[in-house]
Amino acid sequence: MKKTPELKNLVFENILSESLKFNPPYEDSYIKTYPEFIQFFKNINIISKHDLVISSHFVYGWMPTIIELKFQNIKEVLKSLNKAKNGAILTIAELELLKSSINNSLVGLSKLLHFINPIDYAIWDSRIYRYTTDKKSTYGIGNTQLYLNYLSKLNEIESHVDFDEIKKNVSVHFDYEITSKRVIELLMFEADKRDNKKLI
Repeated sequence: MKKTPELKNLVFENILSESLKFNPPYEDSYIKTYPEFIQFFKNINIISKHDLVISSHFVYGWMPTIIELKFQNIKEVLKSLNKAKNGAILTIAELELLKSSINNSLVGLSKLLHFINPIDYAIWDSRIYRYTTDKKSTYGIGNTQLYLNYLSKLNEIESHVDFDEIKKNVSVHFDYEITSKRVIELLMFEADKRDNKKLI
């Protein structure tokens, strides 16, 4: 059985330190387009197959990969996406089914889940994986248990008595609302971009 990597750098003190150094790339397309993607799902009550197709493709506009959707399990896929939209934390089995149906990528799936429900789900990508694990390669990035561990660690940081200081340090840079999980993820992403320019 493969060992799930440890998220050893994902601790409150590191995130607080990063928040004091945070200087967002104001002209970055990712920063400017982000609220539009969030708004897309705010305007939807129940996610349909049409919404899945449209949203999966705009998520992959953020990625250097062409998307391949599989519709064999569309009822179960939509059921899980709507559960996530309504605040449920999906199981490993549900995440695995979604991942296999949406380009077999946990990275892409995490972005879709975040736009669907930015309060409970966070983006997970190569930079976040490297920041949290210190691993030089992306081997293991598709581990759904690790993603659930990641969400759990983010919840711990959010519940810290001084988390409001971190959120204030970051939110002041934006003219739109930013969730706690987005704050933490963005700090890690920018820290890795600053310290490790190239992705392997």
